[in-house]
Amino acid sequence: MEKGDENRKKKTSQCRTNRIEIDCVVFNFEDESLKVLLVKQKDNERNTNWELLSDTIKEGETISGTAQNILKKYIGVDNFFLEQLKAFGYPSPSSSYEDISIGYYALIKRDTGNVENHVAYSNLEWIGINEISGLSDKHKIILDYSLKELRQNICKTAIGFNLLPEKFTLLQVMHLYEEILGIEINKSNFRRKILQMNLVHDSNEKEEAVSHRAAKFYSLNLQQHEMLAHRELNFNF
Repeated sequence: MEKGDENRKKKTSQCRTNRIEIDCVVFNFEDESLKVLLVKQKDNERNTNWELLSDTIKEGETISGTAQNILKKYIGVDNFFLEQLKAFGYPSPSSSYEDISIGYYALIKRDTGNVENHVAYSNLEWIGINEISGLSDKHKIILDYSLKELRQNICKTAIGFNLLPEKFTLLQVMHLYEEILGIEINKSNFRRKILQMNLVHDSNEKEEAVSHRAAKFYSLNLQQHEMLAHRELNFNF
């Protein structure tokens, strides 16, 4: 074998050691708080660190298939909003080349298939977005990017409703937008805007057993495929 062929073989072998990892930021909205599902890890000094839900692409798997399998494995349901972010490069611990992480973010309804019963791993926990610490630099970059994308997309599409129950109050919707965008919204203006958009319809049901005036429940007028297709809307509150 000539020297040039030997070098090419060596480089090819080295490239094959580089992994393509899928990292998923899984969002959930509970008690007026945006939360992320994280995996608890202990380092060599027994300190607690957190990681995103991740896996490597196995032979014969696709990128999107791996991302969906991550959600099904940890959440146990297949009804979720999942969207690819982009590819992130980071130093490989096993070679001089960069490894690749392909980021996704998912939106999970709290009442979808009884999520709590499926998140049965003892090292998993929903953490409030403002309470997260101990993430690696790589995962923090992916989390920050996913938050930026979520904030942009909920202002022009209805994907935010993937975080709400099938029936919701307008106050719940307002709190969702306030929490994600980090702003205060005028209640009257918000209510008028939502109803004028013909985005929701009255479910002819009200809250029960509440100490305050019972609020009406609404449902989304859009079909699931319209939400996923990013139908352009103007949520400029």
